[in-house]
Amino acid sequence: MRVVVQADEGATVGPQGGDHLAALRWGLVVVSCCLLTALVATWPLAANLMRAIPLGNEQGAMVGLFSIWTLWWNADRLAHGFAGYWDAPVFFPNKGVFTYSEPEPLTSLVVAPLWGLNAPPALILNLAFLLILTLNGVFAYRLSRALAATRLGSLLAGVLMVALPFVAKVYGVLNLTPLFGLLWTLDGLVRFGKSGSLRHAAWAGLGFVVAYLTCQQYALIFAPFALLAGLVALSEQRFGWRPLLRLTGSGLVAGLLLLPLILPVYSLHQRLGLARQDFVVERLSASLGDFFTRPNTASLPLPTATLEDTGGLFPGLIVLALAVTGGVLGWQGREQRRWIGYLVGSVLLAAVLAMGLKLGGGYSPLGVLRAVVPGFGELRSPFRFAVIMQVMMVVLAALALTHLASRLGRRGPGLILLLTLLGAAENLNVPVPLLGVPLTPATGWSSWILSQPASMVVAHVPFPNGLGIRDYEGEGWRMLAQIDHHQPIVNGYSGYFPPSYTRFQLQMARLFPQRDLLCVLGKDLRVNTLVLDQAWLREHQAAMATFASFLQPAYADQDVQVVRLQIPMGECQLV
Repeated sequence: MRVVVQADEGATVGPQGGDHLAALRWGLVVVSCCLLTALVATWPLAANLMRAIPLGNEQGAMVGLFSIWTLWWNADRLAHGFAGYWDAPVFFPNKGVFTYSEPEPLTSLVVAPLWGLNAPPALILNLAFLLILTLNGVFAYRLSRALAATRLGSLLAGVLMVALPFVAKVYGVLNLTPLFGLLWTLDGLVRFGKSGSLRHAAWAGLGFVVAYLTCQQYALIFAPFALLAGLVALSEQRFGWRPLLRLTGSGLVAGLLLLPLILPVYSLHQRLGLARQDFVVERLSASLGDFFTRPNTASLPLPTATLEDTGGLFPGLIVLALAVTGGVLGWQGREQRRWIGYLVGSVLLAAVLAMGLKLGGGYSPLGVLRAVVPGFGELRSPFRFAVIMQVMMVVLAALALTHLASRLGRRGPGLILLLTLLGAAENLNVPVPLLGVPLTPATGWSSWILSQPASMVVAHVPFPNGLGIRDYEGEGWRMLAQIDHHQPIVNGYSGYFPPSYTRFQLQMARLFPQRDLLCVLGKDLRVNTLVLDQAWLREHQAAMATFASFLQPAYADQDVQVVRLQIPMGECQLV
């Protein structure tokens, strides 16, 4: 008599070593197919791993360079036992500025050793990026298997998840690409619904921790969907007290694990009163027409491609058709009705939430969340709920592919494979726009600063003369150079800016050099080093000469001139 055990909650294998080897081989097939899809979907990135990073729909270099800087800062703090983690060396001397943007600790720590090997910055980001896309596919496979999709149907769902159009739209924003934590959480909850076991409850909780550590924003917008999925799982367990205790306990443990990261961010933001204004949130809410547009980089611009921030939310005609088919056939099958209802309902709810404040301001579903749930008041871009919509549609597509294969007989596997490849090809965004990045963050002037024995506080001139993302592109290159010299700078970029910084930034951009501003730099901000762009200096040479007593030239090359700032005695007493 042959004993049969479950492998990956769907495949049946025996105890023989050959069966385990076969399971391992299939696992390698899944990983390989997802990685291959990632390489194809991001072409020509694979040919430029050392020297370029993906831009996606981003219209400038700032966000991609900021992602590199974030990976570095996490690795740097790891080497120092995470001392001063939240006090990143930008916007000096403000504290807690690393809470203003996504910290991405888990993504960063995976690739942290590469900084010690002096790997090119682009390579470090690209390896993290490709790993994320691959894991997105792998966990789509796992979730589909948990929902009783076949191996082939689940694998093809993984391919579609890697090629997800929303992710392609945000290729230039590393922290918006990880979906595997969300899929991991759902995988655990679906399996818990079947078993009620502590192991699967813990697996779901761990998935949510991973989701938070890779993208806090996605964890926030996914939280209501995770809660609903937990209720579905408990309903499958008839709300028994043991399953209830296990799942609740897992959620509490996950919350406790994340508390050291959540509390500093929440308390600082509450103290500073950080929140997104309604007009900003409404502007970044999707309109109905946005769901029928593709990203500007789409290979197939049908329906219309768009550059709008809120646009490019079309899931693809084939994915849409498969999702509808999966919902209908899955509901008819009865076995998975609760989860089919959850997936379909999540698609609709995510679309409604993506439309944000355009559905009625404070009376819209998002308006209610902003009013009563901590964290949602800081959500700037509701259109990003569309990623949840597309994720759920791919999972429904896996079920459709499984049903179609079984109904089509011998031709089924080949036909669903062809259908999936067409669906993935329809959503391609190749060639992916790339941003060239130097092999090293070091420049002549940053290496000179690094060689100086005394500590420095650096201000870069000119400051950005505007508030658009393109205005901050120069700050991105300055932050890249900071990876080499490590000294704090008063410039910077993040999701939020420190109180009063924007006003000071624009004054520096439009009025410098001016005595009052030199005094603010030297006295209030403790700046002792100015790095002046040569192009700016040529236009302001005469004005700078009037403050020769403040400035001592120290270094110059074709790009910058570095001067030491020293306030003469008595010059700033009244400032």
